[in-house]
Amino acid sequence: MLAKVAFCTKGLLAALILAFALPYSATASTTLIPTGSVWRYTDNNSNLGASWSTSTFDDSGWSTGVAELGFGDGDEATVINGGPSGNRYVTAYFRKTFTVNNATGILSAQARILRDDGAVVYVNGTEAFRTNMPTGTITSATLASTAINVPEEASYYTYSVSPSLLLEGTNIIAVELHQGSLTSSDSSFNLELTTTGHVTRGPYLQNGTSGSVVLRWRTDVSTDTRVKVGTVQGLLNLITEDISNTFDHEIKVTGLLPDTKYYYSVGSRSVDLEGNDSEHYFVTSPAPGADKAFRMWVLGDSGTATAAARNVRDAYYGYAGNRHTDLWLMLGDNAYNSGLDSEYQAAVFDMYPSLLQRSTLWPTLGNHDDMNPTVYFNIFTLPQSGEAGGLASGTESYYSFDFGRVHFICLDSEGTADRTTTGPMLTWLQNDLNSTMQDWIICFFHHPPYTKGSHNSDSVSDSGGRMVDMRQYALPILEAGGVDLVLTGHSHSYERSYFLDGHYGFSASYSTATMVINGGNGRIGGNGAYSKASYSATNAGAVYAVAGSSGQISGGSLNHPAMCVSLNTLGSMVIDIDGNQLDARFLSSTGTTPDYFTIVKDSATTPTVVNSVRSDNSPTSSSMVVGFDVTFNHQVTAVDISDFVLATSGGISGASITGINGSGRSYHITVNTGTGDGTIRLDVVDDDSIQDAVGSYLGGPGTGNGSFTSGQTYTISNPTPVNLSHLAID
Repeated sequence: MLAKVAFCTKGLLAALILAFALPYSATASTTLIPTGSVWRYTDNNSNLGASWSTSTFDDSGWSTGVAELGFGDGDEATVINGGPSGNRYVTAYFRKTFTVNNATGILSAQARILRDDGAVVYVNGTEAFRTNMPTGTITSATLASTAINVPEEASYYTYSVSPSLLLEGTNIIAVELHQGSLTSSDSSFNLELTTTGHVTRGPYLQNGTSGSVVLRWRTDVSTDTRVKVGTVQGLLNLITEDISNTFDHEIKVTGLLPDTKYYYSVGSRSVDLEGNDSEHYFVTSPAPGADKAFRMWVLGDSGTATAAARNVRDAYYGYAGNRHTDLWLMLGDNAYNSGLDSEYQAAVFDMYPSLLQRSTLWPTLGNHDDMNPTVYFNIFTLPQSGEAGGLASGTESYYSFDFGRVHFICLDSEGTADRTTTGPMLTWLQNDLNSTMQDWIICFFHHPPYTKGSHNSDSVSDSGGRMVDMRQYALPILEAGGVDLVLTGHSHSYERSYFLDGHYGFSASYSTATMVINGGNGRIGGNGAYSKASYSATNAGAVYAVAGSSGQISGGSLNHPAMCVSLNTLGSMVIDIDGNQLDARFLSSTGTTPDYFTIVKDSATTPTVVNSVRSDNSPTSSSMVVGFDVTFNHQVTAVDISDFVLATSGGISGASITGINGSGRSYHITVNTGTGDGTIRLDVVDDDSIQDAVGSYLGGPGTGNGSFTSGQTYTISNPTPVNLSHLAID
């Protein structure tokens, strides 16, 4: 450069150039070398030859200094020797080591360089680019192409660096800085090296089934999408692609085998960004009904992104050790305070990266998530068409899925406005319960039906009455459908009930005598495990757990009478199911187990008829068609009109069964009452045609032992005709 520029002018111009020259970008990048880094340098006018830019060159005798390095402007962090004013040293040399992780996953690299006057940049001994330098061979005596002035000398110039030059692990970058004139008054050097093409979120697993899984991740640049899958690490021969470019990648891999471990990689069609190693794998779900022991982890209100949440996480990781987590649940308030995308990044993706990439996460919506519900539904891919088992709900707000012998039901206690029995959600719930043939039923949602923690389930104003609604409307359907375990959050505490059935009012209405199937603590070695008939017998008892202390604790009276255990303790739940036994533990953030319980299903249960009840008024005289609702103790098949017979009395004549609909446990039968007065009852005839999923006959083998003749009756009273008028006709 020919003229000296004052520091304040140069700094101001640099700031203005950067402010206006760099466009806004939504992409992120990884900085391998930031500006202001420490560099090794030599400024003694040496001729270093060709090997000085390689990793084997010994630069231990060089000086070190913080960039910006140079002389003459007064803004240098490190002043170097430029040589005599009338005969400047033409070239100064700089070297720096840096580390690259996942070098094969880098899509692009960029260097931003401040150079006064020209420079040649080498990466691992190979020239990456030159700037303001002539073509051909460069020596220590080669002058820059031009001597630059303001604003060029204050500008950062961006150049692409081939990703192929970057090595996994330690790398070396070497820069030779050349003067444009032997009478130059100053010199400047600084450099930043960044890369793009990185996974900034995930990968994470969604909507896992016995034959498919959804893989999702986010990248810092928009690319096309490719997943490679295989049962052998390094041999990923099943490829699924999407040619459209996106930052948020979502792709469904199909054609998988049940209960099988698959390794995978994610990336673009040109490069794998992550995976194909021992840490990136998933295990497909067992086939529905398959008897496989498995473990799940349950977190409630975990989205604080604080040390408390990390302690809960680390306690579980320590407890689980090398055992695979088959699936995990989040019970709402997954990201505080407002369910923003940035809050999900901190509370979920930065908190549980290793578990997300190996185990399918199934969430429910909490009140904090519902502050920005679009974010929640954009992040998660949840079954709405019955693709993971269960009945199609048509919405990701509530859904069901199967895992082996377990049927999971997620309800939306927060965002669904209509929580009444006739609303879409609970209508779907009734039908979903009727359709499932699974042995275990676990339901989860955010607002607890019973709590005296940081929320009060007795208050109709607390949480907009949602806790009251779920207790009053959802619980009768769940218990009639055979639910075994209900998991909720919202209260920042841990509370766990006795083995209950029928408690749908306020806590003052709680009755140990009529609402507790088993009043013990459910512990093997304590009062004994809770025992229940197999195949989700109706109204046979369930445990209700509030596990909302995975991110914070908030106290409360903790004295709900339905609760066996109430704790103001940080922690999570670990649930293991093996055959006919469910073991649940509350694991504190310090690794202790202050509560645990067990539910054991009977090894076999014969299908029986629970009841046959009227669905219309009795007595009746206004309709020739009435209905009966018949309920079995668990799911059965092959039920048709021939399995029913009418028992009549009095003057009833011509009564007949006209139709049947239903499935699973519940069936509705329509009857034509015929003529005459009297009573009509619907009986079930056991001819060994009705059976359950494992082939057990109604009442057991043999006809007649499962017949049912003690249902409700209709009283039919046809009114006597009345002569309303008498007209004389001549």
